[in-house]
Amino acid sequence: MGFLVQVSALDADRDRFRQWAEVFEAAGRARLGAEHDVFSVDELAAMESATARGRRRAAWVEELRVVGAVELVLPQHDNTDLAECYFAVLPGEQGTAVEEQLLDWAVGQAEAAGRTRMTTTTSWAEGAQDDQAEFFASAGFAPAQLTLRSDLMLPIDRQPEVAAGYALESAVDGLPEEWLADRAALSRRMSTEIPLGELAHEEERWDPERVRAEIAMTASMGRRSLETVARHLESGRLVGFTHVQVPAGTPHRAYQHDTLVDSAHRGHGLGIALKIANSIALQEILPAVRYVRTWNAVDNHPMLAVNRALGYVVTAHMCEWQRHLPPRREG
Repeated sequence: MGFLVQVSALDADRDRFRQWAEVFEAAGRARLGAEHDVFSVDELAAMESATARGRRRAAWVEELRVVGAVELVLPQHDNTDLAECYFAVLPGEQGTAVEEQLLDWAVGQAEAAGRTRMTTTTSWAEGAQDDQAEFFASAGFAPAQLTLRSDLMLPIDRQPEVAAGYALESAVDGLPEEWLADRAALSRRMSTEIPLGELAHEEERWDPERVRAEIAMTASMGRRSLETVARHLESGRLVGFTHVQVPAGTPHRAYQHDTLVDSAHRGHGLGIALKIANSIALQEILPAVRYVRTWNAVDNHPMLAVNRALGYVVTAHMCEWQRHLPPRREG
């Protein structure tokens, strides 16, 4: 008979936390192959220090072996109605009571935290099907957004074409202090200006301190980072950025994070120029990187067009699911 137990990187029993992380790795490999996306044990441990997003983690244990894992992420500064949930079970455990036990725990934790909205994700390789969709649909979740995962092989041999009145600048493993205010404003816009499908997210609250905290967490995870920004020369303000990270455990693979051009400065080719310039910097500074991986909503047509022009190829799919929970009763 199995049982559920909360886990943490801070626990004395670090082995159970390692097994918990390995469930996510095994599940990802089964769905997406050897080049699946997963956080390492050390990266997952570093995430516990982030104050912007509280984390609760639990494992389902059978015969002293972790066979199921769940993580509940609770935003602290904004979207405080939301609980983000991530589930995984070992191959062979799908369709068993393990998934239901993990979901029941997550729903209970979310409701106890006063959250009224829960999201989760499913993913599958290009050419395959979503084998988790039936479970989440039967549990009251509805598809809220579809996303494409795409890869760009390096090196690229293009040079960025920068429109008159703008300049591109790059930074490695952190950002200059004088960038932080503009960078925070761009991240705030990023939270709502990208397509969100049926997701009911509100604008995120960003300030220089939150940007600093993100930089610190990236460093604590052992990741290298590169960022290129677009500066409007007349005003001196940053009006666009793109950001990539390279995990220590997979130095051949870079992850494309946010890319945004302020709406008032679109139409000048800044998006593709930013990505080209950042890819060139990546090739020069971290030559072991063989490809860059990115995710884009299927209805984010401008960025998908940029990626196709650069040579990105779709390799997998992701669906974000959403479920509404009843408000917590007081008393």
